[in-house]
Amino acid sequence: MESSEHSVVIVEDEGLIAADLQGRLERAGYRVPAIAGTAGEALEAIREKTPDLILMDIRLRGNVDGIQVAEQVRRDFDIPVVYLTAYEDPKTLERASQTQAFGYIKKPIDSVSLRGSIEIAISKHRHERFLREQRDWFSASFAALPDVVVVADGMGRVSYINPVAEDLFGCKVDDVLGSPLYDLLRISHQDGRAVDDLIPLARLQGTPVSLPNDTWLAGGNGRRYAIEGSLAPRWHEGRADGVVVTFKDVTLRRFEEEQSKQDHKHNALSRLADGIAGQLDMELSVVAEESTRLLNSLPAESTLRSTAETIEKAALDAFGVTCRLRVFGQDREIKPQVVQVNEILENLRKTWQKALPGLTVQLDPAPRPVHADPRELTRALDMLLKHAHHWTDADGGIAVAAFGAELEGLAEWVRIRISYTTTKEDAASVDRVFDPSWDGNWEGLPIAYGITKRMGGILSARMETDKKVVFDVYLPSVEVAAAGLPIDGENQNVLLVIDRNSEVRRMLHGYFEEYGYSVLEASNCEEALQLAETYERPIRLVIANAAADDKLRSELATRLVDLKPGICVRIIEGYREETPWRDASEGQSTWHYLTKGELLEWANDAVGSVARLAFAN
Repeated sequence: MESSEHSVVIVEDEGLIAADLQGRLERAGYRVPAIAGTAGEALEAIREKTPDLILMDIRLRGNVDGIQVAEQVRRDFDIPVVYLTAYEDPKTLERASQTQAFGYIKKPIDSVSLRGSIEIAISKHRHERFLREQRDWFSASFAALPDVVVVADGMGRVSYINPVAEDLFGCKVDDVLGSPLYDLLRISHQDGRAVDDLIPLARLQGTPVSLPNDTWLAGGNGRRYAIEGSLAPRWHEGRADGVVVTFKDVTLRRFEEEQSKQDHKHNALSRLADGIAGQLDMELSVVAEESTRLLNSLPAESTLRSTAETIEKAALDAFGVTCRLRVFGQDREIKPQVVQVNEILENLRKTWQKALPGLTVQLDPAPRPVHADPRELTRALDMLLKHAHHWTDADGGIAVAAFGAELEGLAEWVRIRISYTTTKEDAASVDRVFDPSWDGNWEGLPIAYGITKRMGGILSARMETDKKVVFDVYLPSVEVAAAGLPIDGENQNVLLVIDRNSEVRRMLHGYFEEYGYSVLEASNCEEALQLAETYERPIRLVIANAAADDKLRSELATRLVDLKPGICVRIIEGYREETPWRDASEGQSTWHYLTKGELLEWANDAVGSVARLAFAN
């Protein structure tokens, strides 16, 4: 050990002990540039001499002890501290441990343990400094990357993760430093089989190794992610010393790809069904007509009557098949409106609870209205429950749950999940569950898929590793639907929002629609007046934050009342209003900024007042 290169500052208020320590250290080859007996002397010496290590007595003269000095050293200097003390009470030890000291030597001090403690502390500090420098370099290099980055050292221990990885794993970099890579990177194939260790392969070939195509990651909060990426050897001084793992979350992309494939297949089958039905209708009409004519022309005792009756019956049965083909191939009318999912599920529970004793229904804990046709949504969910009832194991139950969608990109959607365990189905049959077939499966799940799709939703099915079948129905919330899907609002109160700020209009639009209003938008007074003149239905309410330079601002309310009698107009300047003080005698007031909740409260009150006035008249 090259101890002669190391300098040590002694902080000890007993002069004899300090002199003895100095002699021992110098004989061992260390340099002692300063000895301090108080906190002030210690900090001054450390600042001037910048030693390699500090031997710190816990008890010092004055009001500040060695632990407090060590805390300041940790904050202001990158120098390791080793404590010297004759005290081992629990409180002192606990305080000392919180300063992240590099050692603890009990008095009286043994020369061998003194030197060993100093060298271990300096070595440990050097290693930690190296790790910090590496982490700073990694952070500067990888922090801004959009992909997940995990760096492991030559022993397979995590030495860095970037902020994207922190979000995906649900932890901070300091929580996982030094932990085994595969304790953090829990990856498997889609069917649950573990992915082989790819680190040796990356080291041996010296080039990046791609993750298998069906790799899934167990991330934070119990979620699974489909990922794509690679492991690359990390080079240090000409040799592979660890790995750098980079990957991206492709769960949403994979989901969209699967849905796109299913949509293309469903559309192709629909066209095929419609074409077959049209062709068969013409042929079968001839067969049915001719068989009926033949049957009517035959005498009662003729032996050909049974043959004619068989032909007629076969033609009628075939007509039934073509009818089912047409039902599958043709779109049903959808009447979208604001729907509360929890109400739909409550009704399903009442309908099915006797037929399915093992049925459990979990309502959405944070309910949001969705854009759907309540009758058709109930019909689709009924079909799914019938399928589950037919295929679930006798001792198994069926679970129905509603909650927010977890997929990034579908965060504003609501998901209804129906799940059950089965030994009667396999992954291949579940993959084809929405396909019509000649065994009569034309009116069940293929129809449910079409219904969900025409409501603007998504229906998916999969089998998990524990023989669990999962159906997920994704429905757009009202906020999503407001981006372009028409909601039937014949019975809704119409609110007109006037604001030049499109983001403000968008926020108020979604918020008021969530509470049952039909919302119109205008960016200025002229546009609002044109809209009021051409809009056929009554407009009940107006919230107007017109720009100060809008020429029609002063006459807006009068002209709107002329166009839409009975309309309630609220003119707002920057969404703030003057509020009188409680002591009105002083004649003073203050400005109050409005919230969207206060605007909703005003709208509800205004609608109620108009309704009461109309009833009285």
